[in-house]
Amino acid sequence: MTTQHNLKPRISDEKAQKLAGTLLTESDYNLLVTYDADVYCSETKRCIAKFRKKIIPRNVAINAYNSLKKAAKPTNNRPYSGGEFNEKGHTTHYNVKKDGTRSQTSVSLTSVNSGIIGYFDRNSRFPYCRQTAFNEKEFDKFKKAYPIIKLVDTKYKELMPEHYALQRGLADSTTQDFVIRDTSFTTVTVNSNWQTAVHTDKGDYEKGFGNLVALRDGRFTGGYFVIPKWGVAFDLQNCDLLLTDVHQWHGNTPIVKIDENAKRVSLVMYYRHNMQYCSTADQEAEIAKRREKGNAIN
Repeated sequence: MTTQHNLKPRISDEKAQKLAGTLLTESDYNLLVTYDADVYCSETKRCIAKFRKKIIPRNVAINAYNSLKKAAKPTNNRPYSGGEFNEKGHTTHYNVKKDGTRSQTSVSLTSVNSGIIGYFDRNSRFPYCRQTAFNEKEFDKFKKAYPIIKLVDTKYKELMPEHYALQRGLADSTTQDFVIRDTSFTTVTVNSNWQTAVHTDKGDYEKGFGNLVALRDGRFTGGYFVIPKWGVAFDLQNCDLLLTDVHQWHGNTPIVKIDENAKRVSLVMYYRHNMQYCSTADQEAEIAKRREKGNAIN
């Protein structure tokens, strides 16, 4: 049986935005969901999230965990969700280029464990579409994780058919060299033992929904996914699935280990918006060959 919650906003959009970069606690929610539930905004009637327990077969979850548990690497390019901010609400740490000029990309002084698998679109540093380093170096592990990605895609279609149809249509119109085979996804973010600060997801398809699972090994408490505007939190255990509007401000509560080696590996599956502009893999490879190292191609 699925419970439906129609929640009135607990705080305004303005107050939710002011939480950007902060770490959430139990005081930021008053409803903890640990059961099958659909959550809607009582004012707009829009779906906020759908949560399903034990929807992923155990063997699929175990294989995904074993394949991806090392995909998250220390990185300092998550300044907002990494929890660093100043009095103006944004980070001001920047790398310095070899020529002594300041990079335009802000970074965090504190590293977190996060990685990307699947495919990535063009940016100023890499002006060509490409497979991620994980795919390039660990493709066998990516293939072993494919069943959980495909399963989540199937459940996404069942639970959010209108959002899925829009996203799948975009994925199907994208060169298939940069789409995870027979899904609506191009990319998966993998996080390990990371309490993300309040943020909204950037770069993904805005009309889609976030698809999240949390693969766990060992005992710990917390790590709840919280949407503070509505004061709702979700406790993702192994084999659970959360579909949610990741363009709302959200974050996690602290992860408190009971076992020293306990690990929480979360997977966020999505379509990167700019992948629709990718050419074929061969054409993108030609762009990469013509690129002078460190310089973008117009």
